[in-house]
Amino acid sequence: MCDWFWIISETGYVLDVYCAGTTSGTAVVLFTLNNQLHPNNQLWKLDGEYLVSKQTGYVLSLNTCPINDPTLVIKPKDINDKGQRWYYNPDLLTFTSGLPYYVLTAKSNTISDPKALGLTHWIDQTARNQKWTFAKCTGYDKEGG
Repeated sequence: MCDWFWIISETGYVLDVYCAGTTSGTAVVLFTLNNQLHPNNQLWKLDGEYLVSKQTGYVLSLNTCPINDPTLVIKPKDINDKGQRWYYNPDLLTFTSGLPYYVLTAKSNTISDPKALGLTHWIDQTARNQKWTFAKCTGYDKEGG
């Protein structure tokens, strides 16, 4: 059984490590779901409070510079960084950050743009752009694919 999954916004796009990057600080963006050959840059797994990228083994992290317009990146896990902790509410289908009041939000439908994926300071229970679901992958358990 595969532990990896796509995280899909109700807007139809998935979380994607930009250009299949492998370095710390690479942006996480919205992109069209890729279920072909090697979708590792779009696959994630839950490890406690952390969302781990299959592409790198790094975790989804808030990049809070500038603080008024944070973006999402991948970084090595740091247990002292609350911006790396994510809490999923299965009733509301929302992710909130370990930093108070931040909610994962698809800000626009522009793919590959780090500013299209971000955070807002409140949960809008009717907003499709704050709702996320999981799609389990199949056939990608082997290393590299």
